[in-house]
Amino acid sequence: MLGIAIGHRIARIGRLDPEGRPTVTATDLAGTDGVADPATALTMLLAEVTGEEAVATGEEAVLGLPAAAGREAEADLRRAAEDAGLRVNRIVPEPVAVALHYGAIDEGVHRTVLVVDQAATTVDLTVLAITPDLTVRIVTTRTAQLADDHALTAIAQELTEAAPDAVLLSGDLYTTPAHRTDIENLADAQGLTMRCRTPELAVVHGLLLLEDFGLLRIATGPAPARTHFPSPLEDPEPQPWSIPVADPEPQNAPPDNAPKGPGAVPTPPRGREQPPPPDSEPPTATTPPIPTPEPEVAPIPTPEPEPEPEPETPRPEPAQASTVRSVPVTQLQAIRRDDHLLVLWAWPDSALTARVRWRREDVTTAGDGPRDGDIRCQRRVYEHDGGLDLPVGRGAVTLTVEALVPDPAVDTEGAASLRIPAEPPIVEYEPSLRRRLTGARVATVTFTARTGCDLPALRIVHGLGRYRPTSTAEGTVLHEVPAQRLPAGAPLIVEFPLPSTKGPSWLVCFPVDGPDSGPDSEQDRDIDIRPTALHRLRVT
Repeated sequence: MLGIAIGHRIARIGRLDPEGRPTVTATDLAGTDGVADPATALTMLLAEVTGEEAVATGEEAVLGLPAAAGREAEADLRRAAEDAGLRVNRIVPEPVAVALHYGAIDEGVHRTVLVVDQAATTVDLTVLAITPDLTVRIVTTRTAQLADDHALTAIAQELTEAAPDAVLLSGDLYTTPAHRTDIENLADAQGLTMRCRTPELAVVHGLLLLEDFGLLRIATGPAPARTHFPSPLEDPEPQPWSIPVADPEPQNAPPDNAPKGPGAVPTPPRGREQPPPPDSEPPTATTPPIPTPEPEVAPIPTPEPEPEPEPETPRPEPAQASTVRSVPVTQLQAIRRDDHLLVLWAWPDSALTARVRWRREDVTTAGDGPRDGDIRCQRRVYEHDGGLDLPVGRGAVTLTVEALVPDPAVDTEGAASLRIPAEPPIVEYEPSLRRRLTGARVATVTFTARTGCDLPALRIVHGLGRYRPTSTAEGTVLHEVPAQRLPAGAPLIVEFPLPSTKGPSWLVCFPVDGPDSGPDSEQDRDIDIRPTALHRLRVT
């Protein structure tokens, strides 16, 4: 995985070495504005990476997007990377990458940080709100032009308004300690945490760390309140919170101690302006003419069925469901977990339900399971589970996700779509070492496959030193495994003598270079050959 950050004047590309350490190559764009012309900047950057570090066609990359860039700049950046032969895994706002670099994003924390990224003529100030569910919200982003105060006025103003917990510095300018000291001396910065570790590499290092945050969601705007308001899709009946209550007691109901019966004088409704006259008292039970109308009291229950239809008059209210709009979700992604997919997206603030449709592209017979599906996902369940789990197999899948928004003012309709390629057949191998009675050392390499596949021809390379070999040129070929069919679950075991050596040694497998079995051949293009664990490659 590559991490690529293109600035106005400098562009950087990074990757993790076999030991997990980042290596970064930077290039001066020499008069080219990388943000305005990412295609030229990317061409210049990739030309700087040569030798074993050269970028291969189809290599996966995570791209950094400047804080102030819009959707058009994001589209230009993606197009430039794809035209250069890269597969774009994700485009991430650079302030989020800076927060990853400094370890500001973690599960179970509420945190507000200010990311300061200063260039030669401008400074980008971005406020990030980090919530416990690994959601990062870009609250505000401001770009200030630099004057004689070296951007301090703008930073001081942002510290006053945002009241962050920490300040994260990014950019080549802050490699000079004096610039960091200027910010630390601001009145509103007293007592705040200030981070300035390798600020020139903060963005590209953060992009390389993104792979460890599969559940990371990025949104814009302040963090929404956690109050749950049901939508018409969840319960079509009127809810208590939607019925106005003017008085806790019914206005037309008589008090408990009011006289009951046909001769009772009705009590005026509460809140009326005219109180009852002082000399008007309810008639007593001794009033003679009152009992005569008693036969009229019996028919009283007959009118009661008439008001019954009245509660049904509000039932047209569920017609609000007709105003529901299908809105494309943002940041749609899917993470493979064997034969399941963990589907993640960013919810619009007013959406409580999403419609998820999927279609498998590898179903050929009826026994392979359903070819497609269409389900509803409730937001509260999604947030509780940390995403939506779909059992769709290991083949290629096409997903569409749309949020259902009960807002008639929304006029953008549609769905976000994502195609997940089939998981390549995985072949795992594990070397081991044993000694014979004669003292000779014998190496054993065991290959296993989760599904049946055609194993390409392989070379087993023996390397010496602290670091494992990354190519056949960095060691000695001790054994060649011919191309053959590898059934699912049936191990393939090869043995060969291992020469005596001193110090650490490794056994690593690589495809054989050749017209029919090289890295670009049809035979092994879709085979993932990996060790069961990196540390097990070291045999001595």
